[in-house]
Amino acid sequence: MDTAEEIKKRKMENYLAQSQGAQFQQQMAAEQQAAELQTQIKQVISTILSKEAQERIANIRTIKPEFALQVEIYLLQMFQAGRLKPVLTDEQLKGILDQLVKKRETTIIRK
Repeated sequence: MDTAEEIKKRKMENYLAQSQGAQFQQQMAAEQQAAELQTQIKQVISTILSKEAQERIANIRTIKPEFALQVEIYLLQMFQAGRLKPVLTDEQLKGILDQLVKKRETTIIRK
């Protein structure tokens, strides 16, 4: 016969196995959603940007992937709001990048 401790231990192991399986499924679903969102962003960005501007974003992505994603989301929001023309040139993208970088800079004033 099993003791109460052994039964509790088995139940706990079963519970842990089930919870880990659920967490794995949730993680896989979240990764799949992120991948789908990334492909949608890339499709829209490819229609918004010229070839040179797309290359510039790709170069930024190799160095700062988080910043590149922020820029892409910013461009999507501007396009959806109607404040961006369908084909954005490299020079226009440079101006937008300058604006975004200036927003991120912090100035310290000593008195």
